[in-house]
Amino acid sequence: MNLLKSPIWFKPMLTRKRAHSLRINTLNLGLLIPFLVIHSLFYSQSPYHITNYKKSDYGAANQNWDIDLDANGNVFIANHKGLLSLSGSHISLNELPGKTIIRSVASINNRIYTGSFEEFGYWENDENGQLHYYSLVPLLTGDSLLNDEIWKIVNVGDQIYFQSFGKLLCYENHRVSSITIPGSMMFLIKCNERLFAQQIDGGLYEIIDKQLIFIEGSQIFSETEIKAILPLENGRFIIGTSSRGLILFDGLDFQEWEIPVSEQLKAFKINNGIRIGDRLIFGTILNGVFILSLDGELVYHINTATSLQNNTVLAVHGDADNNLWVGLDKGFDYIAFNTPLVTYIESAESFGTVYAACLFKNTLYVGTNQGIYYFSMYADGLLYNKKFLNGSQGQVWFINIIDGALYCGLNDGTYLIKDNELTPVSNVSGGYNLKHATLHDEQFMIQSTYSDLVVYSKQNVTWMQSHTMAGFGAPARFLEMDHTGNIWLGHTIAGLYLVQPNAGLDTAMLVLKPGIEHGIHDNWNHIYKVDNRIIVPTGQALLQWDAIQNKMVPYHELAMQLEGFEASHTILSAGPGKYWFIKENEVGFFEIRFGKAELLYRLLPQMYSLSMVEDYENIVALNDSLQLICLENGFSILNLQRLNRLPDLNAPPLISEVVFWKTSENKIRYKPDTDSKKQFKHSHNNLQFIFSAPGPVGKKKYFQYKLHSFDIDWSDWITTSEITYNRLPPGSYTFMLRTLTNQGVITQNAQVSIKIRPPWYLSYFSFAFYVLFFVGLVWLIRLNYLRRNWKNQEEILRKEQEKILLQKEQAESEVIRLSNEKLQSEIMLKNSQLANSTMALLRKNELLGNLQEELNRQREELGQRLPRKYFMRINRLIENSFKSDQEWEVFEKLFDQAHENFFQRLKSDYPGLTPSDLRLCAYLRLNLSSKEIAPLLNISVRGVEERRYRLRKRLHLASEQNLIEFILAY
Repeated sequence: MNLLKSPIWFKPMLTRKRAHSLRINTLNLGLLIPFLVIHSLFYSQSPYHITNYKKSDYGAANQNWDIDLDANGNVFIANHKGLLSLSGSHISLNELPGKTIIRSVASINNRIYTGSFEEFGYWENDENGQLHYYSLVPLLTGDSLLNDEIWKIVNVGDQIYFQSFGKLLCYENHRVSSITIPGSMMFLIKCNERLFAQQIDGGLYEIIDKQLIFIEGSQIFSETEIKAILPLENGRFIIGTSSRGLILFDGLDFQEWEIPVSEQLKAFKINNGIRIGDRLIFGTILNGVFILSLDGELVYHINTATSLQNNTVLAVHGDADNNLWVGLDKGFDYIAFNTPLVTYIESAESFGTVYAACLFKNTLYVGTNQGIYYFSMYADGLLYNKKFLNGSQGQVWFINIIDGALYCGLNDGTYLIKDNELTPVSNVSGGYNLKHATLHDEQFMIQSTYSDLVVYSKQNVTWMQSHTMAGFGAPARFLEMDHTGNIWLGHTIAGLYLVQPNAGLDTAMLVLKPGIEHGIHDNWNHIYKVDNRIIVPTGQALLQWDAIQNKMVPYHELAMQLEGFEASHTILSAGPGKYWFIKENEVGFFEIRFGKAELLYRLLPQMYSLSMVEDYENIVALNDSLQLICLENGFSILNLQRLNRLPDLNAPPLISEVVFWKTSENKIRYKPDTDSKKQFKHSHNNLQFIFSAPGPVGKKKYFQYKLHSFDIDWSDWITTSEITYNRLPPGSYTFMLRTLTNQGVITQNAQVSIKIRPPWYLSYFSFAFYVLFFVGLVWLIRLNYLRRNWKNQEEILRKEQEKILLQKEQAESEVIRLSNEKLQSEIMLKNSQLANSTMALLRKNELLGNLQEELNRQREELGQRLPRKYFMRINRLIENSFKSDQEWEVFEKLFDQAHENFFQRLKSDYPGLTPSDLRLCAYLRLNLSSKEIAPLLNISVRGVEERRYRLRKRLHLASEQNLIEFILAY
C-alpha cells in the first residue's frame, strides 16, 4: 500500500512535519525480500481461521480506525462513515448528526464513547435497543475543539480521557476539564491501568492525577513514534515504535529488544499492538499482523498472503476467547485461533491444485497437478520442511497405502514410493485408482486408467502389473466391484459401464452400458461403494443397482436418513463405516453401518473459504482424527478431535426484531413474541426479519430460513443477519430460522408467526357482506324475476280481467241495452198508456163537456119542459165525473213510472205546490198546449194561462226562464 495514501498517517504526520519518518529504508527492505519469501513458504500454514468483513458486508466505508467490545461481547468499530455495531450476527451503522468520521471508540460502563472531528460524546440504547448519541461538547467551558480530532479514548477508574494531537480532556462527574500538556501529543496508551502519552518529537509521559509526569530516559523516542505499550511480567513493558522496532522498558531503563523479527517490524512500521493471553500482537502499516510469544518468538505472521484483506492495520483488539479483531484500511477481519481447520494455501512457490494425499510414517504426501510434495508433521498435526518428490512431475491421481506400502498413480504410470523414491509398478498411463479384488479366493488388484483395465498380482511383497483386461478400453475415473464380481466403471465422459470379467480377469465377457432403460442417464459417471452397496449419486437422489430388475432404483432407505445429503454428487470413504457426502455448497460426514446413517458433522466450505476442486472434490482420511481437504490452491487439514472439543452451543438462533413498512420512510419495529401471532395491516406488507445466533460475534454465522406458506424449501446457507420480503400477499405466515453449531449440527428452529390482514375489501366481514350482498342480489334478481313474472301474470290476469270485464261490460251493456230497451219499451208502454190515459181522459172530459154543453142547450131549448131535478142530477153526474180522482191516480202512477218520481221530487223541492199545480206540471211535462190542458183541468184556456202564471211564481222562475223548458229539464 502507498503509505502517503493512508489517512491515519497522512494527516497527523505531515501536519507535524514528520513525513520523513514514513520513508522506508529501501536498502533494508531489499535485504528482507529473500527472508520474506522463506517466511511465506514456512508460514503458509494457517492454524487459525480468518473471517473477512468486507465493505459490502457491513454497508459502510473501507477504513476502520478503532475497535472495542462491551461486557456482552458486542463489537463497536469506529468507521469512516460512523459507528459500526456488531451484535450477534447483526451489523448496523450509526451515523453522527454531522456525519463526520469516527476516529476512536471505547465501551465504558454500558456506554459507547466515540471521538470525531471537533466532536466527542457517547451512545446509549433506548428501550427498543437502538443507539442514540449524546454530545459532551456542550460541557466544555472556556475551551474549544477547533480543528481537533479525538484519536484515542481510554479510562482509568472513573476518569475518561479524550485525546487529540493538541488537547487532552478528562470527563468525570458529568464535567469535562482540560489537562495541560507540554505540547502536541501522539496517541494516548493505556497499559496495566497506567496511562501514557508521547510528546511529538519528544519523550514519554505518564498521566497521574491529571498531571503529565515525564519518564526519564524516554528522550530516545524523539526520532520515532510510540504506537503500543504492552505489559510483560515483573513490571516490564514492551514499547512498539514506528521505526525503532521494539523497546524493552523495565521501569528504569530502555533498551532495544533483540529478537529475530526486529528488522521486519522496523521495516513494516508498527502501528498498534496489544497483548492477548501469552501472545504479543503488533499491527503494521505495510505487512499485516505479527504475533509473537512472550519471549519474542514469531508464532504467526498474518497478511494478505494468508487471507487478511489488507496489510495496513489500523486497529487491533482481543475478545474474551483470546481471538483477535483487526481493523484495516480496507474492511475488518476476525481471527479465531485454535481452529479445528488448518489451511495450507499456495504461496510464492505454488504446489498447485491438490487431487490426492496420504499420511505415511509421519510424512504427509500431497499429490497435485504438478507432482508430489511431502511434509514432515509435528505431533499436533502442523507441517514443516516441505519438499518435492523427484520424478513425480505431472498430474497425480491417487496416493494410497496398500498392504503397508505406498503407491501413487501418475500421468505416466503407477509407482511405489519407498524412501522418497519412485519405483514403477505399471507403465500404463494415468492410473486413476488401485483397488482390491477377490476372485475364487485369489487376491488381485485392479486399476482403471486412461485406456485399459490393469490387473495387478503380488510379486514378493509388491503389487506389480500382471496384464490388461481385453474387451474394454476407455478412460474410466471411477472403479468399484460389487459382491458378485461385476466391475462398475465411471467413464470420464460417456457415463457408467458394467463389466463382467472371466475367471482369470483377463477378458471382459460382457460390457453393458446402462442407459435410460436401466434408470440412469448417459452423463452420470460417479459410482461409489457405501456400506457394501454400489451407489450412484445423481445430484438429486441416490440410486442402487437392482440385479433382479436389471436397473437402477432409488435407495429410499438410506436417502431418508441423510438430512438433505441425498442430493450429493460425490461420496468419499473416510475410514471403516465413515463417509463424506458432498453436495452443492455443503459437505456432510456420516457414519453408515448396516443401512443406518448418522450425520456426525456438517461442513460449509464457504465458512472456511475453502475452494474445492470442481468435479474432482476429494477429502482424504489421514488417520482417525485428521481429514485432508483438497483445494484448488492448496489443502486444509480438519482435526476432528479438536472439532469435538469445541463448545457446542446447540441453541436456536434469536429472531430479535421484525420491521414492517408501507413506505421505507415510515418503518415500524416489532420485537417478536413466540406465544402470539403479530398482525399487520395489508398495506404494511414489506417485512424484514433481523436475527442473530449465539456464540462469539466475530465468526460469521450461517443461517437457513423458510417462510412457511410462501417458500417451498429452505434457503441456501447465508451469512446475512436480515431477510426482507416485499409485497407479501395477505395470509398467515411462520418465519423459521436455523443455524449451525460449532460442530456443524443444525440447531432447532426459531420461529415467529405473523399475519398480514387482508384489505377491508378482502376481510371476513367484507366476504360476509359479499355473501350477503350476493345472496341479496340473487334474492333481488329472483324477486325482480318473480316481480316481472308476477307483472306478466298480472298483465295476463289484467288482460284476462279486462277481457272478462270487457265481456262483462259487453254483457252488462247488452243487459243494460236490453234493460234499457225493456225500460224503453216499458216507458214507451207507460208513455203509451199515459198517452192513452191522457187521451182517454181528454176525450172523456171533452165528451163530458160536450154532454154538459148539450145538456145546457137542451135546458135552454126545452126550458121547463126539462125537469130541474133531472137536469141537476145529470149535471151533477157530469161534474162528479170531472172531479173524479180515480183517473188521476192512474195517471199519476203511470206518469211517475215514466218520469222517475217526478211528483215526489217536485213536492220535495217545492212543497208549496198544490195538487192542481202538480197536474199542470205533469201536463206541461207531456208538452201539452194550454188548449189541450184546459179540458183536462176542466177550465178554460185562460184559466190555464192563469194557473201557469201562478205556477211560475211558486217555482220561483225568473221572468226570462221558460216554464216548459224548466219542467222538461227537471
